[in-house]
Amino acid sequence: MPTCNFSTILQVREHDTPTIPMQRRSSTDLDPIGIRSLPYLSRRNFYYEFTHLIPWGLLAGMIEGNAGAIILKQTFGGGKFLVATATATPIASLLFSSIWGVLCAGRPKLRLATLFGAGAALCAATVAFTPRSPFGATLFVIQMAAAQIFLSGLVTVRAALWRHNYPPEARGKIAARLQAIRMLVGIGTLTTASFIFDKDPTLYRWIYPFVAICGLGALLILQKLHIRHEKSELRHPHSSTSGVAQNAPSLRALSPSYIVQQITRLLHADPHFARYLAFQMCFGFSVQFVQPVLVEIVGNANSSYTINFLILDIIPKIMVFASLSRWGHLFDRIGVLRFRVLTGSCAAIGLLCGLAATIVLGMGGAEGPYIKLALGLFFLRSILHGLHMGGGSLAWNLGHLHFTKGRDAEVYMGVHQTLTGIRGLLSPYIGILLFWSIGWGVWVVSVLLCVISILGFHSLARTERTWKS
Repeated sequence: MPTCNFSTILQVREHDTPTIPMQRRSSTDLDPIGIRSLPYLSRRNFYYEFTHLIPWGLLAGMIEGNAGAIILKQTFGGGKFLVATATATPIASLLFSSIWGVLCAGRPKLRLATLFGAGAALCAATVAFTPRSPFGATLFVIQMAAAQIFLSGLVTVRAALWRHNYPPEARGKIAARLQAIRMLVGIGTLTTASFIFDKDPTLYRWIYPFVAICGLGALLILQKLHIRHEKSELRHPHSSTSGVAQNAPSLRALSPSYIVQQITRLLHADPHFARYLAFQMCFGFSVQFVQPVLVEIVGNANSSYTINFLILDIIPKIMVFASLSRWGHLFDRIGVLRFRVLTGSCAAIGLLCGLAATIVLGMGGAEGPYIKLALGLFFLRSILHGLHMGGGSLAWNLGHLHFTKGRDAEVYMGVHQTLTGIRGLLSPYIGILLFWSIGWGVWVVSVLLCVISILGFHSLARTERTWKS
C-alpha cells in the first residue's frame, strides 16, 4: 500500500530557496494535503498547523456560528432576547480584539495562542454542569460568550502567525486549506451532534466536555510550530511603522478610551483602510441582521435539530469547505477589493432567497405545501450564504494585510475585529426589532445595505491604482 513520506516532504535546509518547481511524484510518495505545492520554508509549519486543526475543529464547531443559538432555543428553551444574544456573541466577542491586538504586540505568539485556546476549551467544558432551566439558558449564553472571547484572541494571534510563516504570494492558498480542514471537521461535528440531540438533548453534558478535551489535545500539536523571525522582532519591539503599537502599556491597553484612541489614530493615518472598513460595516450589518430572524423562523416552523442545524449551520459550512480552494486561488489573483465584490454578490442573492422564503411562509403559515417551498428557499439561501462565507472567511482573515504597514498586522487585525464586534453586538438586536416592527421588511433593509457595500468595494477597487501609487 502506498505511504506518505512526510519526513522527506517537510525537510528544510537553510540553503533551500523559498519556492521550488513541482517535481514528478511517484506512486509511493503521496502528498494528500498538497505540501509539495507550497514554498519550502512554509511546509513544516503548514503540516503541524493542518494537523492541529483536525482535533481543534471539533471544539470550534460547537462554539462557533449558530450552533449555540440553536441549542439554546431547542434544548434550553431560550426566548427571543436570549436567542438574539446567542447570535450576537460569536461576533460581538471580537470587541476584545483591539485589546488582544495591543497586548499581543511584542509578545511570544505561540504562548498566547495556547493560553487563548485553553481558555476556550475550559469554558466549553463547564457546559456539562449547566441545568436545563431558565437559569441554565442564561448560564449557557454566558459560557458560550466566554469561550468565544478566548477564541477571538486566538484569531488575532493567528493573523500574526500567518504573516510570519507564509509568504504573501501563497498566503491565500494556504489559509484556504487550513480553513477547509477546520470547516470539514466542524461539519462532521455538527452533523453528528444534530442526530445525537434529536435522540436525547440532555447529551450536551457529554458532548461539550469531549470536544473540550479534543481542543486541549490540539494545543499540544500547535507547540511544534516555529514562528519565523519572531526572536528578532522580540529583540526590537519598537520597530512598528504606524506608531500604533509602540510602547503600548499592558494595563492602559485595557482602557476603552485607549482602544478608541488607537482605532481613531489608525483610521486617520490610513483613510483607505477606513473606507474599506466602512463598506465592510454595511456588508456585515446586511448579513447579520437576519441571523436571529432565521433562528426564530426556522425553529418555529419545525422542531427537528437536524433540519435546524442543516439550514443554519451545516449547509453553509459545507459550501464554505467546497468553495475555499477556488476562492483561495482567486483571492491571490485579484486582491481583496474585487474579491469582496464577488462574495457580496453571492450574499445579496442569498438574502433575496431568504426574503422570498419569509414571504411564502407568511402566506401559508407552517402547514401544507407552503412550508416545503419556504424550507426549500431557505436551503437555497444557505447554499449562497455558504458560498459568500467561504470567500468572506479568507477576506476577513487576510483583507487587512492589503493595507497593513510594517509589523502592525496584529493592530490592524485588532481594529478590524473590534469594529466587527461592534456590529456583531448591535446587529442581532436591531434585526429582531426590525422583524417585530416591519416583518419581512428586515430582508429588504439587508439587501439594500448589501448592494451599497458592493458598490463601495467596486469604487475602491476602481481607484486603487491612484492611492497605491
